[in-house]
Amino acid sequence: MLKISRSFRLATFTALACGLFVFHDDVLAQKSADKAEPLKPYLSCKFEDDLKVREVTRRPKSAESFRTVETGEGTKKVSVIGGYRVMFAYPDARYFFANVKVEQSSPQDYAQDKETVIAEVKHLPSMKNVAEPMAYGGERDFNGYESHGADRGVIDKGGVLGIHALFSDTDHVIITVYFLNQGRENRRFQSIEEYRVLRDKFLDRYTSCIKEAAGR
Repeated sequence: MLKISRSFRLATFTALACGLFVFHDDVLAQKSADKAEPLKPYLSCKFEDDLKVREVTRRPKSAESFRTVETGEGTKKVSVIGGYRVMFAYPDARYFFANVKVEQSSPQDYAQDKETVIAEVKHLPSMKNVAEPMAYGGERDFNGYESHGADRGVIDKGGVLGIHALFSDTDHVIITVYFLNQGRENRRFQSIEEYRVLRDKFLDRYTSCIKEAAGR
């Protein structure tokens, strides 16, 4: 029988222990990174067509801890403790398809922030001096995320075709999606009906990505 020396057994145990500690440290580091970046699930998504994330820009840490919005009751503040801008585009289109603002509210202010942003979306149809007014589409649900949006009734009028706000009550995140006209060259929609189909496909797929990435 092969005899294993005490020193060899000790060295082997030490190596295994070190390996376990390294693995454990890696797991802790990953968990720490995820905790440090709670918005990571919102920054990527794969689509069935060739729409892709083209730019991700972090909100400067030096920025104000709030933003202002216009509602039917005047200008109001919405708290922001962290955020990103995520730009989506098709490879052969001249312009972006969607500009997505991902912003995390302070926990104590989220409920009021949500009401304020909904009031902002509902106020969009009454805004003056616009090429084509937007119409509020009511409350909808996409994979468990409450949505409120407003859209123009025709294309080729104004740079933004629709503005849709999504709410994640779990982590106090407000997502604002600006759907852009793209210009006429290689645009993926040629009518308002085709735009609405692409809009809903985007909102459905993006929220599905968030939900899956967050493990909900």
